Amino acid sequence: MLSNILLAATAATTASALSPLFLDTPPSYSQPYAIKRFAPAKAVAVGQQIYRFPVTGAASDGKFSLLSTSAPSSNDLGVLPHQHYLHFENFFCLEGRFQLWTSKNDSENGRLLTAGDYGAVPPNTTHTFQLLDPFTEMVGAIGPGGFEDLFFFLVNSNYTAATRTPYVPSNASSAAGSGSSSAIITSLQSYDVWAQLSYFPRRDFVNGSAPSTSGWHSSPNSLPQNDHTPYFVAKDYGPKYLHTSAFYQIVQPLVTPAQAGAKNFTQGTITISSLPSNTTLDSTILPDHTAFEVLSGELIVEMEGETLALVIGDVVFIPGGTAFKYYSSAAFTKFLYVAAGRDTLDQRLIAEAKGWGYPVFPTAWP
Repeated sequence: MLSNILLAATAATTASALSPLFLDTPPSYSQPYAIKRFAPAKAVAVGQQIYRFPVTGAASDGKFSLLSTSAPSSNDLGVLPHQHYLHFENFFCLEGRFQLWTSKNDSENGRLLTAGDYGAVPPNTTHTFQLLDPFTEMVGAIGPGGFEDLFFFLVNSNYTAATRTPYVPSNASSAAGSGSSSAIITSLQSYDVWAQLSYFPRRDFVNGSAPSTSGWHSSPNSLPQNDHTPYFVAKDYGPKYLHTSAFYQIVQPLVTPAQAGAKNFTQGTITISSLPSNTTLDSTILPDHTAFEVLSGELIVEMEGETLALVIGDVVFIPGGTAFKYYSSAAFTKFLYVAAGRDTLDQRLIAEAKGWGYPVFPTAWP
């Protein structure tokens, strides 16, 4: 039995390594593809921060962009305070810690985000962040797509590393990233960046939050039923839905159509169990584009006649109209999804699921 498991794992890994669907950079038009974590993926250096763009506006037909930011800790803000009038920006912590601040309509909030935590920044919200750990990686989903043009404008240099190390090893910086110069950030309105230099982020954090009464990582976090309120969701403290079909799936939405509004996308996490024996999977076809980024375990995606094995930080892009199957080769796999439109994978699953109070699935098959 053990030898069979090892052979299956080796076969999946080999298939992924050889698959022509794995690219180093995203394509300039919509097509099925995957990108390994820390692949070049149009990597650029802005100060000490390294930005990678596994899904660009060009690859998603302008629907959304998916980017990552890897950097050491910083003594200063990663970017000076600003707003976006057109873009909905989403912050997800994949590694390390960072502080994120939002301010809107006289309501100012800050959170210390650790791995799995999330913050939503709808349009017209003043925000900024600061990287805290020696290795922090933020995942950003931004709708509509194309926001990466900002970083191509700000770039100090293209980033390449033979070892694919996340960033250049260095100590904390006093000028860590994009927009650390007020002269620069005030010139970025053509990229939908509107400086708010009179804003100074609050520092009165208690138990990871400011104000301290928010119950961060100690009580459930709900999603606002509108498309303009900034909010935060701690890992596994948001709403959860259990879907039972060929295998268990736990959907934890972070952005639903109610929060996205006219931006027309959804985002969240899905946790899946391994496949029971003798299970036959049907293909899924969605009308619009979807991207998955693996958070833990190993996700297998079959599409275009290829079998892709994806581990933490790997991204797969599935264009609308593409038939695909997905399942876990591990006992417990979790991935982040970003999906365009309203008829999305998460919304289909939630429609057939029941409310669930736990981040793990039951102990027995239904």
